[in-house]
Amino acid sequence: MLKTLLILASVLSFTTIVLAQQAQELQRKNIIKIEITHAVYPHSLVMSYERITKPNQSFCFTGGYEEFPPIVNISSTTSVRQDLKKHGFKVGAEYRFYLRSENRHLAPHGTYIGPYVSYHDFYNKRDIEVDVDGIKENAELETDFMITNVGFQLGHQFVFGDRWTLDVVAIGPSISNYHAKLKLNGDFTFDKDEVQSEIFLKILDRFPMLEDVLTDKEVSDNGKFDSWSFGWRAQLHVGYYFGSKRKK
Repeated sequence: MLKTLLILASVLSFTTIVLAQQAQELQRKNIIKIEITHAVYPHSLVMSYERITKPNQSFCFTGGYEEFPPIVNISSTTSVRQDLKKHGFKVGAEYRFYLRSENRHLAPHGTYIGPYVSYHDFYNKRDIEVDVDGIKENAELETDFMITNVGFQLGHQFVFGDRWTLDVVAIGPSISNYHAKLKLNGDFTFDKDEVQSEIFLKILDRFPMLEDVLTDKEVSDNGKFDSWSFGWRAQLHVGYYFGSKRKK
């Protein structure tokens, strides 16, 4: 009886080792993804590349094109007639720890946590119109708005058919720096500082959580704004999982 139990235990141990090796052999190392989160920046094309570094760890680089959403009505007296020029970009990096206690599979399938950094830069040149006691005055407004985020995230990545992934970042708080440069050009009589502050507050409307934190701060006389506050990240990516299957 004892001999039989020892044989069964040996078989089970051997089977477990073989299955673990097979699971490791199924692990690929690369994922290329496209971001499909466009709630804040609808005109964008942002790509990410994730590389598996250990059975339950990876790093990820992100980069691509973004535009700041159109702004039309700034206030009851100020509006944007048209966008003359606009462009922007996003870059970032992150490191992921896939939680062994929560996941049945090796990375990149499962729940992960880890730090991230990201940087956004938006440039816009707009033709604006300001009503000064019933008289319409035009000016050219240039804005360069930059956001730097340093944070920590929690997410989950699904793998379908050993080739496709759905990557969801559900929670991603950050400490963020908001920096802006505004410049008005043209022949006008309106109060430049007042209009610049109105415009920047309109830009901040795209970030409702900042309303109580930053709206009491003003753009400086030379058209600059710089402040640290908090931020938030929520993302959705669709990816392609590729590379030869290797044993870890």
